[in-house]
Amino acid sequence: MKLTPFAKIFITLVIAGVLGFAVWHYKGAEIRSWAGAEKGSAPAAGKGSGVDATDFAALRNAPPDAGRDKGSEGVAPAALATSGKLSRPLVVAINTWAGHAPGIVFNGGLDPGPASGYRKKYGLDVKFVLLEDPAAKLAAFRKGDVDVMWNTVDNWAREASILAEQGQKAKSVILQDWSRGGDGIVSLSSIRSIEDLKGKKISCTQFTPSHFLLLYLLSQSGLSPDDRAAVEKNIVFTQDAPAAAAMFKAKQVDAAVTWEPDLSAAVTARGDEAHVLVSTAAATNIIADTLCARQDLIDKAPDTVRDFIHGWFDGIDMIKADPAGSYNVVAKALKLDDETVSGMLSGLKLTPYADNAQFYGLSGGKAHYDTLFDTAFVIWRKKGLVTRPVEAKDWADTRFLSALAPHYQTQKVEEPKVAAKAPSASDRAIINKQIQIHFTPNSDEIMSGSYFVLDALGETMTSFGNTYLRVEGNTDATGKAQANMQLSERRALAVKNYILKNFPNIEASRFQTIGHGSAKPIADNATEAGRQLNRRTDIKVVLATE
Repeated sequence: MKLTPFAKIFITLVIAGVLGFAVWHYKGAEIRSWAGAEKGSAPAAGKGSGVDATDFAALRNAPPDAGRDKGSEGVAPAALATSGKLSRPLVVAINTWAGHAPGIVFNGGLDPGPASGYRKKYGLDVKFVLLEDPAAKLAAFRKGDVDVMWNTVDNWAREASILAEQGQKAKSVILQDWSRGGDGIVSLSSIRSIEDLKGKKISCTQFTPSHFLLLYLLSQSGLSPDDRAAVEKNIVFTQDAPAAAAMFKAKQVDAAVTWEPDLSAAVTARGDEAHVLVSTAAATNIIADTLCARQDLIDKAPDTVRDFIHGWFDGIDMIKADPAGSYNVVAKALKLDDETVSGMLSGLKLTPYADNAQFYGLSGGKAHYDTLFDTAFVIWRKKGLVTRPVEAKDWADTRFLSALAPHYQTQKVEEPKVAAKAPSASDRAIINKQIQIHFTPNSDEIMSGSYFVLDALGETMTSFGNTYLRVEGNTDATGKAQANMQLSERRALAVKNYILKNFPNIEASRFQTIGHGSAKPIADNATEAGRQLNRRTDIKVVLATE
């Protein structure tokens, strides 16, 4: 039987379809991974690509966690090009978190009313709605039921990609707060550093600020790539942060990544056998909360957005003036007690205008908003969670902050000073690294091949604002002991000086340099291989609060 041309084409298509289905069925996961993952899909627990320090490279040379005595006088005032106000209440989605206190306090609660500062001072009605489920929050935002929504910057990078997939736009318009102890890792007391997580079971909620924090800490640690990957495979992912803490309380895991009040509660539940391994009290520049506005609100009612932000800053002033009264307002609104609200607020830094100006780069220098957003996108894409590329500059609008500049010209950023202290037995280094820094022979001159390693140390110092860096120089046993001691001291100092020169926002007081000479070998000095291992620099990121 002779086949017609049409029949030949039909048979060819059928064969191609069968082969295509077979390949997709048996190798589909690999193909989807190569293509960047399916929209809305996420890799199974432990299946994502491991992360390393280079994935967080965008954080390098970021400004320190709010400007150390710098003010907002450098912001160029700029009036809004257009005007417009909402004729209805502004709807703002929040969750049960005290970081939203400024808006709640200024509004006198969740609902608009005659006592609201927004209504009395700006003629604006604001309605705060509690949406605990992130997916429900984003759905309401996309639908238009919500005008402004709360986010962490790392999560905003993920949700911005989702919005871009749908052809929708929105912008980050204000930094709410920095997490300063509100997020962290609770662990067994025997776990003293990030490196000690090797071989341990950790509970965490996937693709949340907790997950982002853990990945960052692992990337900065002294663990090898294989060890970091092994730790990631040991993560037990839970539905939410309280569930992660509950697993630790029930002794089902060795550590849990969570946030307050569950962080403290998990320590209390296990007593002396538990402690906070590390939190954002040390990693001060990693978790930032922001408020994001729909683009149609920005376009149609820019005056409303500006006045909402202005009122938020007014709310910070009210909290400073009357802490107890403010805690009571927030407690009633969120159905918490005053003590819980106070505890939550102790784990964060509310960020007034000057902090915002620095965060978004308005007062000069690099915008840390950009570094966090772009870094998070790299991480989430590597994990297969997002596909549509987004850049920080397209997902923030700083015009409203610029319009408010005349009101805050003399405001200063307030940050505690951190200084290294003399070594003691109570010191706890949360990160330990042994790195090879190459010097010219018998000299303290750093060779160019070590610059990349030292730049990474500057990045670490920037992110861990409430820590100090202990730099310990070591030599092999070749030569005289006194000469080796002096050489190791000069080399440790050279590391400090390099970082200070290339990261001018880092304070010299946050360094401690020690020379051990040849007194602390880690290998046999009888062989060249052993001597090479002994010519090292030990780096310890030490908590300043313990």
